[in-house]
Parts: sequence; C-alpha cells; structure tokens
Amino acid sequence: MSASSSPSAPAFNLLVQLTFVDEAAAGMFVSSFAPLAKYVAENEPNTLMYQLMKSDKNPLLYNIIERYADKDRDYLGTHKSSEEFQSFRAILGDMQTLSKVTISGESYLDVEI
Repeated sequence: MSASSSPSAPAFNLLVQLTFVDEAAAGMFVSSFAPLAKYVAENEPNTLMYQLMKSDKNPLLYNIIERYADKDRDYLGTHKSSEEFQSFRAILGDMQTLSKVTISGESYLDVEI
C-alpha cells in the first residue's frame, strides 16, 4: 500500500494560482469553472474543499484551493479522471495556448499538529 493510500495519510492539497490577461478571460474561466465546481460538490464526497477565490487587490488574480482525503484515490483516481474535469481542463488548456492565463501552483500535505 502506498503512503498516500494508507489510512493515516495526511490530506492532499493543491493551491493553484491563475493570472488572467484581462477581465474577459477571467470571466470565461469563472463561467467554465462553475459547472465543474457544482459537479465536484455533488459527486466527489472525498474532495474536502474545491474553492475558487478572487484577489481583493487584483481583479485578474484567482486561486483555487483543492483538498482531497487521498491523493491516489480521490485526486488522481476520481477527480482528474472525471469527464467533467477533462472537459474543463481542455478549455483551460486552450486559454493557456492563447496566452489568456498563466498558471502556477504547488501541492501540499497536511501537517498534523
């Protein structure tokens, strides 16, 4: 059994930062993200958080916080392989190709304190 699927493994988290070239691109992203967020809330019980946030200082800067009970099962298995995520990712990929968005991010594990 891998460390990420052991019963005591910490939750897996992603923090994704998106910077858009203009408000039209940001709006297109939000419109595309909304159905995916709804799908996640209704169909992925082990996705513990899937939250989009907009900067209060820069209207072109957004973050997504993703939190999964298990990296292999819930993030890689359920979330990333869903048809809904694949459709959304294709739209986001097109936006990247057209230089409408810059994406950066990191993954984290919970620290048990």
